[in-house]
Amino acid sequence: MKSPAWRTYGAAFLAGVAAALAMPPLFWLPLGVVGIVVFVRQWDAAPTPEAAFLRAWAWGWGHFAVGCYWMAEAFFVPPADFAWLGVPAVLGLAVVLGVFPAMAAGAARWLALRWPHLGSRYRRLVVLAILWTVTEWVRGHIFTGLPWNPLGHVWAFAPALLQSAAMFGVYGLGTLTFVILGAPAAGWRASLAALGLVVTAGGAGLAVMPAPDDGSAGPLIRIVQPNVPQREKMAANDRAAQFQKLIELSRRPGFDRLAAVVWPETAVPFVVEPGSAALPAMAAAAPPNGYLLGGMARGTTDRADGVWNSLLAIDANAVVRAYYDKVHLVPFGEYIPWHKEFPPISGAIGRGSFETGTSFVTLALPGLPPFSPTICYEAIFPGAVTGPGARPRWLVNVTNDGWFGTSSGPYQHLASARLRTVEEGLPMVRAANTGVSAVIDAYGRVLASLDLASQGVIDHVLPPPRVATFYSHWGDWTVLALLLLMGVGAGVKRKS
Repeated sequence: MKSPAWRTYGAAFLAGVAAALAMPPLFWLPLGVVGIVVFVRQWDAAPTPEAAFLRAWAWGWGHFAVGCYWMAEAFFVPPADFAWLGVPAVLGLAVVLGVFPAMAAGAARWLALRWPHLGSRYRRLVVLAILWTVTEWVRGHIFTGLPWNPLGHVWAFAPALLQSAAMFGVYGLGTLTFVILGAPAAGWRASLAALGLVVTAGGAGLAVMPAPDDGSAGPLIRIVQPNVPQREKMAANDRAAQFQKLIELSRRPGFDRLAAVVWPETAVPFVVEPGSAALPAMAAAAPPNGYLLGGMARGTTDRADGVWNSLLAIDANAVVRAYYDKVHLVPFGEYIPWHKEFPPISGAIGRGSFETGTSFVTLALPGLPPFSPTICYEAIFPGAVTGPGARPRWLVNVTNDGWFGTSSGPYQHLASARLRTVEEGLPMVRAANTGVSAVIDAYGRVLASLDLASQGVIDHVLPPPRVATFYSHWGDWTVLALLLLMGVGAGVKRKS
């Protein structure tokens, strides 16, 4: 490009910002088109793979800095010892995450320059989309993974357009999304084809989605959203009042008809020990013929044997009938890497570490359909929300997004949860401390919800599951099949 380098990189950065604004909760899709088209055009004009890499890296800085800005809020929660790190941490994360689209651009440019057969703009766009997906998948797996805001989330405003995730998962949906949003860079014919693909996908989605089922034959579930700001959760003098609030909300009228009450992640503001004297008090929130499914820390107060971030199923007799310990912990948020090998490091950072659970599970309790629980950001990982063995009938996600206030983070988290229901063909009950709590059906539709910074309960009959999806059977192998099919299509030579 003839413009000075700073203009090129500045335009790339702003294009990344534009694409981030197409994500939840704004869904400014035209800006997503602008962001991806600029990404494609700058890649196509790059004289070398190295230039393509650097331009895409600048794009990634803008995209992830804006898309993940909400993470900085957690640093300001009291005692806020590291508040000064909030903004640098987000910017540093954006620099790291920007490497992934940069790798896609660099590799695709290398192929385009060495494979003259990819002469048409359409073919080059498809190759770039394939490598985009490869690096997005790598981002979701390497170093425990961070598949936050995958490109397919731009369609979360229209459940019908999410339904292809039942076949290809969110990564495959992202492949198609990249081609659709980037189509104007390949010409008007590609743009018309992309528009036709959106209309077709929407029509197919509507065709497979039945009218929302009120699930009148299913069990009645109550979700409790206590709306305790994180700064208050950290204050020891308020813990008795927080606990009493949970009990009162749980026992609102209609309590005797419930099959389960669901509390958010770490709803109980203390560590629950074996045989804890608090269990009878918590049992008051368990319906007479049902269970309290509560997020809480499980272990010993002195941490001698470890503490787990857990979900406990407690019956009305104060018996813990089952539990699940979180498997996928947040690095530096819930555990400090090598904290056992280097205890001084963990102590210096200040909040200690949870222990890692052994495996995902499917819990079967009398009177409830079997379900698989996830805690907090475990819901962002495609293909990793159910336990081994028989397929569950529903999903439970308990979370505490109070760390992030009223930012876009909780809405983006909700979008991830909705995609998991589409991929697995299973409904989800989601309890969040400060919101967004929701009942989501097996097609990703939010049937009931409580918004951010609101207190209350949701009483809703559990929606039914759908027939097991292709993705729930085969996982990311379906993504690989899609990429191979598109790669073959892009590589086939036309007859002259």
